[in-house]
Amino acid sequence: MGSAREVKDTMVKTFCDDVYTELAGMRKKILTMCDEFAANYGEETQPYDTFKRHLAELADQIEWKLQILSHACPYDWKGSMEKVESIVSVREPEKTSGPDFSGGYVGG
Repeated sequence: MGSAREVKDTMVKTFCDDVYTELAGMRKKILTMCDEFAANYGEETQPYDTFKRHLAELADQIEWKLQILSHACPYDWKGSMEKVESIVSVREPEKTSGPDFSGGYVGG
């Protein structure tokens, strides 16, 4: 049986997952809707031209809220990292046989 702290952490992570999923879905729906409207009505038609800026602002505001959510949720919450690789490969530093110093300023 888990402690009250573990239960609370799980609830917070679940809340973060749910909110992130819903907001990301809304943002995707708005961007898809913009593309469909542009295709159906044309870029320069009156209805689309009037509202395209507002729809883009809505998508930007949701993205901003997603960023705030990712900073407000627990450090070990991985919900906002779905698109990021968890494995990083780094090359080993090159070995030099000469003296180890920085060129920098030599005077003068």
